[in-house]
Amino acid sequence: MKKFLLLGVLLVGACGFAQNPPSKKLLEFGWDAPRPSQLTTAQLENSIFQGVTFRSTAGINVIQNKELPNSAFETDIADLQKIKSAKLKDSFYLVNVNTSPWDWFDDTAWAATEKNFFKLARVAKEGGLRGILFDPEVYGFDLWAYGSQPQKSQHSFLQFEAQLFKRGQQTMQAFERAYPGITVLFLKFFGDFDLPDNPTYQNAHAALETDSSLGLFAAFAEGMLQAASRQAVLIDGFEESYYHLTPADFAAGRKGTLQDAKVLVRPELQDKFVQQVRFANAIYIDGVMNLFDSARFFGYYLPTNQDRRALITQNVDQGLRASDEFVWVYAEKIDWWKKTAPNPADYAPLESAVQRGYTKQNNPTSSFSATIQTARTAFDARVNVGGDINGLKGLTINFGNLQNHCATWSNASRWSCTQPNNSSFTVTPSATGATFTPAIKTFTNLKKSDWNQHFSTK
Repeated sequence: MKKFLLLGVLLVGACGFAQNPPSKKLLEFGWDAPRPSQLTTAQLENSIFQGVTFRSTAGINVIQNKELPNSAFETDIADLQKIKSAKLKDSFYLVNVNTSPWDWFDDTAWAATEKNFFKLARVAKEGGLRGILFDPEVYGFDLWAYGSQPQKSQHSFLQFEAQLFKRGQQTMQAFERAYPGITVLFLKFFGDFDLPDNPTYQNAHAALETDSSLGLFAAFAEGMLQAASRQAVLIDGFEESYYHLTPADFAAGRKGTLQDAKVLVRPELQDKFVQQVRFANAIYIDGVMNLFDSARFFGYYLPTNQDRRALITQNVDQGLRASDEFVWVYAEKIDWWKKTAPNPADYAPLESAVQRGYTKQNNPTSSFSATIQTARTAFDARVNVGGDINGLKGLTINFGNLQNHCATWSNASRWSCTQPNNSSFTVTPSATGATFTPAIKTFTNLKKSDWNQHFSTK
């Protein structure tokens, strides 16, 4: 889940954070993100947001071996040009990277992808947008994990890193051929990586070889930074700020991203990192408001919706103070354009809570701080169980009455469920056409997470 226009903001961004000036902005992004044809001038002008993220009519799968159709992009440009709102200049065009198994060394396939990147940036330029919102998260093939690459027997991790660095350069060059000086806001960037103790560039990157999520993305991001023109801006959207609860959390997130994470870029790029990487924060509405009724998210441990809305207000305010320009507000179950929520009566109070944070009407009481601390203690003590799912891949798995508390990833080859500490529960996975062994796993008064609980399927 920022880009700067004002040098003064840049200087504040490098040193600390000030009061929320008018240049700070809320950016909307979520499952309700509209295509350009789906948003009117009035909707944008009357929203609580200063910018919006548009989805491409061409589809979300950008990294693929075929060009996306020109007609879809031309339609999006025309529709964006119909929207007469100054808020477009702080809006973004979405890039998703979901893909099927992919060969980073296939130059022919890459040529099509590079053209897609050019076309996306051209829409942002011609449509009057700030730039590209780049979401590196994948939901199928593990695009950035070395261990998942079909070509890993042919190329070492270091060879993959060199290739991803090259592809990152080519991506940024494609963006800037269409849109010189573009802003790219990454939902995950250097700040999302765990760093080893006493990190150096070499040992920080060595640890990425076994990273099953973003390991190769660090080299790709380095390549983008290296190729960026001096006018381009790269914003670390720092998705980890979903889980912030206090001003100190926001301060630590900023430091970790703009100072500590700098070790992930090679020494000759570190000055460029300081000059061109900016910092944003994120608010995860569903997680704070407990819209999934799930022990995986902090909102589950807060006693009332009033407390949850108060945390939204605080985090919008503090997120903006700690950011360079943007806070992006992410939601899956809220539609800001249709003004709907799972419980319709909850929408207006939620919108007001966000707006109060933006206007700095944030006055937490000592009792609220105590409520947050109690909930944080319970949240930090939560337990996870999980492990491998060996056998069939890509299953849609149901966890019965624990469904809201569980998740799968890596093409459904890994699973986990979260519960409050000292819980007793059973995990009973099921999927159409599959048999699980064992059929059930039982846990009693669980006080410690256990990641070695495996299932097999056939």
